Amino acid sequence: GGGGGALRATHYAPKPRADATAYRHESVRTSPRKLNLIAKLVRRLWVPEALAQLSFASKRHAPTVAAAVERCAARAASKHELVPEELEVEACYVTPAPFMKRIRFMGRGRAGVVRKRSGHLNVTLAPVDFERKIADAPNERQRSKWEKRRDVARAARERVLGEFAFPVEAVAEGPAEGGAAAGGPS
Repeated sequence: GGGGGALRATHYAPKPRADATAYRHESVRTSPRKLNLIAKLVRRLWVPEALAQLSFASKRHAPTVAAAVERCAARAASKHELVPEELEVEACYVTPAPFMKRIRFMGRGRAGVVRKRSGHLNVTLAPVDFERKIADAPNERQRSKWEKRRDVARAARERVLGEFAFPVEAVAEGPAEGGAAAGGPS
């Protein structure tokens, strides 16, 4: 056989963005099919809206998915200094985990196998490009919704990070204030 040096791609999933943050909750003890129903609920949603949807979802593992989204948001905060209001759920899907086999006794002396399935929950959060969402909005209602979300994210960033919230703006304003202050006392 040809054991060549090049790696072969096994699937065609797009590579995650550089600023995206991923979290994997392994071996959730429920069927991947059931868990994926909850994962589908939050795909492509703004993180605060995703958490609101999950808090009202009447599914047993909705709190598990919410916790995974929150952990991923915390990871994004530590890695990229992003607050949850600046993030959206880029991907949320379930892959099958190893299952346990159990015996089920049946009639006429037979026995069957019960598969106790479990799944790995994969969550990827990415920063929202608010300006692009506002520009691409199909109607005025969507535009105003994304403008409000941008303002909420900005306020949350200022609340959490304080004076370090917008370092680019601070650098731009810094020399102007420093020059005026230096000119005053002389």
